[in-house]
Amino acid sequence: MHAICLTKYGSISNFAKTELPAPIPKHGQIRVKVHSSAVGPADFKVAMGLVKFLHGRKFPMTLGYDFSGVVDAVGEGQTRWKIGDAVFGFLPYGPGNNQGAFAEFLIAPEDQVALKPTSISHALAAASATAALTALQGIRDLGKLPLANAHVLITGVSGAVGSTGILVAKKMGAHVTAIGSQRGLELANRLGADVVIDRKQSGFDEKSQNLYDVIFDAAAAYRWSFWKTKLKPGGSFITTLPSLAYAADKLVSLFFSSNAQMVFVKAYDNDLNLLAKWLGEGFEVSIDSIIPVGEVAKGLSRYQKGNFVGRIVVDVANGF
Repeated sequence: MHAICLTKYGSISNFAKTELPAPIPKHGQIRVKVHSSAVGPADFKVAMGLVKFLHGRKFPMTLGYDFSGVVDAVGEGQTRWKIGDAVFGFLPYGPGNNQGAFAEFLIAPEDQVALKPTSISHALAAASATAALTALQGIRDLGKLPLANAHVLITGVSGAVGSTGILVAKKMGAHVTAIGSQRGLELANRLGADVVIDRKQSGFDEKSQNLYDVIFDAAAAYRWSFWKTKLKPGGSFITTLPSLAYAADKLVSLFFSSNAQMVFVKAYDNDLNLLAKWLGEGFEVSIDSIIPVGEVAKGLSRYQKGNFVGRIVVDVANGF
């Protein structure tokens, strides 16, 4: 099969078209012919060698976590799916993962995908999975968002996780404050944020008079210690990436009424099915652009420069 593979760590220029054996599904697995994927922060960090624990160590290495495509083959004992079903999801973030969606085919567990709604494109489905489930599991599960009178602050609303987090929080009935820069705030307004705050203004953290049940740091740009005075008693600061600063804040927060948490997204089928329902109802995930899979390095360069709003989707089916 065709694949765009990382040949070594250290640079986003280290990608090359490679021929690999097509994977064979085992018991309880399906093989997906990939139509679309998306560029994300994990792809950039893995390529640069910054988070080697997020992926297998064998080169050539295929990246790409999000996917949408069509079931092409099924393993023994697999009963949920049939050949021709359109499905979407994301591959696990961890060292046990030795494959990626920047390839013609991938293997997925039968219980870690959802049926793609017929009303949406593969591009939208691929753009949605990681972003929406990160926001959902962070805000709903770690944040334990109250059922009534909930207030959520979200950073990094130019990116897919932050902008999608607005939709997730609104779905849950929360009052949403969005923090970002100009293009991101324009998107936040369109997605229904109740308050928007320009992070480039001095004293931006004091612009809102609210106290928050959840501060969802989708940008992974801040610390609990920076926001702790803006959290209600029992409130949660949720970050999306590990760091030494987070570990320190996690320890110190044990002595305060609020807490610091990190979301590590999982492909639970119940959450993917809920997302599929929302997508079928018009849930909007912002797509910045669609690039052919052969130009993944260019997409990662745009990501590195911050020159995007929403997700940079990768066309795999037509991109080689």
